[in-house]
Amino acid sequence: MVKHQYKEQHLKSVLENLRSNLASGSLHLEIKIEAQQRVKNCIIVWQNGEITYAGDRLPSDLELLKKIGQKFKPDVIDAAINLAKQKATNSASIRELADLLVKMRVLTWEQIEAIVRYQVVTILEQALPQAGEFEFKPTVEFDLSYGENSHGLDWSKLMQDIDRRQKEWAAFAPVISSMYAVPHITTASVQKITDPAVRQHLQLWVDGKRSLVDIAEKLDKDPLNLAPSYLNWAKLNWLSFKSIPVAENKIMPVNNKPVENKERQVILSVDDSPVVQTTIKRALADRYNVLLASNAIDALSIMNQKNITLLLLDVTMPGVDGLEMCRTVRSIPKFRDLPIIMLTARDGFVDKIKGQIAGSTHYLTKPFHNDKLIEIVEKYAK
Repeated sequence: MVKHQYKEQHLKSVLENLRSNLASGSLHLEIKIEAQQRVKNCIIVWQNGEITYAGDRLPSDLELLKKIGQKFKPDVIDAAINLAKQKATNSASIRELADLLVKMRVLTWEQIEAIVRYQVVTILEQALPQAGEFEFKPTVEFDLSYGENSHGLDWSKLMQDIDRRQKEWAAFAPVISSMYAVPHITTASVQKITDPAVRQHLQLWVDGKRSLVDIAEKLDKDPLNLAPSYLNWAKLNWLSFKSIPVAENKIMPVNNKPVENKERQVILSVDDSPVVQTTIKRALADRYNVLLASNAIDALSIMNQKNITLLLLDVTMPGVDGLEMCRTVRSIPKFRDLPIIMLTARDGFVDKIKGQIAGSTHYLTKPFHNDKLIEIVEKYAK
């Protein structure tokens, strides 16, 4: 298939052409997000000139129904889907499985359509103003449709929803220029925040790189619902939407003299024990740039500002423990391949399995010899 380029604000005419020609198939888009200098891929599914689905990719036959079921019937959705699969003549048909769930009164067509319509609106909201490339494949790979008459999503209602949302976004200007505005937070700003939940949220998600829509996608929230809080926090000077340069790396070696060290790999040690932290720093400081944090929140703040090579993570910390932090780190795309060495006094098989499930790379039992620590760090810090 041939890819076709389109200019800013021209995607709507492409969609209207597919609509008028009663197209069936999948429209693959590469959207050029100019505000972030990146490309976003998405797919829009058509049946007889109507949009029936849109997303970053096509989900599996069960993935979408499980997602919708978790919002309305979380206690029974898994069992209901298994039963529907047994009854279905074609278990690969999402239309048939959805229809069976409706007949079982687990979901309604209105609920299914509402969730998908919101997803389509947010995809189109991001795509319509941008330039990009498209490729249309006249094959229906995803047979979802709605109601007893198997209809698609109403085009006029989609456009009305997008128009309403654009007006709501305009109300947040000039502080938040668009959903692609990138919030920044500084260490000084953190000290002003009295609400621990707000502090934790900002330190987890605001890294000066993610836009508001990026943060919303990670949290599975509507960016429009996040915008009022971010506007309020900006007015309180807890964050800003202006570019803030990240400070250069410095280390504090054992002699307590700050030394510029741009070339050394950066090791972040997270442990609430000053004794353990001192041991780790003395063992590694002559080879690596060693940064220390006593809790998960401070650690994540450092990770969003520094280029971390390897993470040493204590399992038993107050508040957010090491396993929970490990899972959080692994949920952030840029840290998926980061070596994470779990440090713990627990040496049981079950504890090691928990660490592996959370996403750890290696498991080191305390107390440990410095030579062993160095050996493990050198193995994974590449």
